[in-house]
Amino acid sequence: YFYFILGIIYDVIVEPPSVGSTTDEHGHSKPVAFMPYRVNGQYIMEGLASSFLFSMGGVGFIILDKSNSVGMSKLNRFLLLFIGFVCVLVSFFTCRVFMRMKLP
Repeated sequence: YFYFILGIIYDVIVEPPSVGSTTDEHGHSKPVAFMPYRVNGQYIMEGLASSFLFSMGGVGFIILDKSNSVGMSKLNRFLLLFIGFVCVLVSFFTCRVFMRMKLP
């Protein structure tokens, strides 16, 4: 599942570089992790980071589901709820930051 979210099929067909590069105002080359202005294109590291965040959000929802099991102590239930919400929120807001970096 992680590999399909990663975009492994896209990476095999298109063969993009792991990171890109751009030149700054002084003429020096610096690495770029996100392919700007292309929603349907990605570098390999961008796909890895995005798929990790999508998986983290999914794990957060699974943890939230497990917090409803019967016979769990109140402390464990609270910890699972807290960890689940943190995973989902961090995943969501970091993906939004990634999209803002991609489409400035």
